[in-house]
Amino acid sequence: AAPVNAGAWSKFDEKWEVHKFGGASLRTAELYKTCGELLRSEASRDGGSIPTCAVVSAAGGMTDDLVSVVRTSVQDQVAAEAKMQAAAQRQIDLLLELVPGRPELTGPVISNIRKDSEGVTSMLTAVGLMRSVPPQMEELVAGLGEVWSAQTLMCYLKAAGEKVGWIDARDVLVVPDSASGGLGEKGQAFETIQPCWDTTTEKLDQWWEGTFGGKADSSTRAPFLVITGFICSTTSGRPTTLKRSGSDYSATIFAKLLDASRVVFWKDVDGVYTADPRRVPDAFSIKSMTFDEAMELAYFGGQVLHPSAMVPCIERRIPVLVRNVFRPWHPGTRVYGRGDERLRWDDQEPEDTDNAVPVKAITSIEKIAVVTLSGASFLGTRGVAQRMMEALATCGVNVILTSQGSSEHSITVAVDEAQGDAAEEGVR
Repeated sequence: AAPVNAGAWSKFDEKWEVHKFGGASLRTAELYKTCGELLRSEASRDGGSIPTCAVVSAAGGMTDDLVSVVRTSVQDQVAAEAKMQAAAQRQIDLLLELVPGRPELTGPVISNIRKDSEGVTSMLTAVGLMRSVPPQMEELVAGLGEVWSAQTLMCYLKAAGEKVGWIDARDVLVVPDSASGGLGEKGQAFETIQPCWDTTTEKLDQWWEGTFGGKADSSTRAPFLVITGFICSTTSGRPTTLKRSGSDYSATIFAKLLDASRVVFWKDVDGVYTADPRRVPDAFSIKSMTFDEAMELAYFGGQVLHPSAMVPCIERRIPVLVRNVFRPWHPGTRVYGRGDERLRWDDQEPEDTDNAVPVKAITSIEKIAVVTLSGASFLGTRGVAQRMMEALATCGVNVILTSQGSSEHSITVAVDEAQGDAAEEGVR
């Protein structure tokens, strides 16, 4: 990756810390307050003055509500407009409950929310006429939840007397135009979208200069930054997203840009567990693990962290912590280092690669179909596995796992259940 140039934000004595809050941590006004106070507490930890950045998702359930708006408009524009108004009003109600009696702070945010709502409403007629939802429009509307959420948390911090600036990542975070459209599915492992690092760094510099005058030094306390997760723009200026589950990736992208000392993902669990606690009551949180272990768990069904989100932290050797927003005193899980002895970093702690317990965690993926190709006729025949994979690729089937018998008598692949019939047909 291209080196990240230090900007004005790097002139403080302490390094930045990035805190990511997901939708489950931002469902109510009380939870926004909890997150705001966590930020203030972390910024002054141990009597220090730590530059602190928050990357936020939309309020819990808001993204689904906004996606429903555009999809409903295909058949019923009146119902879609009602849903849009309800979504905007919900965010306004959260804001007014969070920051009561401060119209000088809440007024501009409410005006922005209503303006966004009116803009979406004006687009719904086009969707109804086309009888389909363009992926670009769906991404634009879905990303409004983060825009509203960032302004809401910013407003609370201002009301608490803090110096704060909020960043609409669409104005700063730039990705190539080749990035595919559409939101993707929740928890889906998407192709990693590489930001245009130099352009993004330049735009972050410009934002800082326009907001804080371009000056920063060790004699002043760093302002809080509140940044929208999930959303970004292409090099041509088209608003887009990092796809579903992409807000965590936003956090690590900005951690790399800011050269952060760590990233904290605030979840509703005590870190990464040895198994799904909903299914295994005796499961417990893991104290530490490597990035390799975390990525394997994430790929095979663990949804606490997304594989792509860890890439910038691996590149910059930035520790990741997973902690519980409802139990901030719990240390959670620390993710750092590499698992393979050949890739091990010289600054890893012994516990980062603790092999006392050979199996760190167990995870699973639901709704999987297994397709097996077997027969004595291809025993010893070359290229059978290659032809099978090419057939699946031609059908657009994503292979999650492969297994081949030692006798080369059978080859088995695991695919998404929804692609099971297509996989079978393609192999035949």
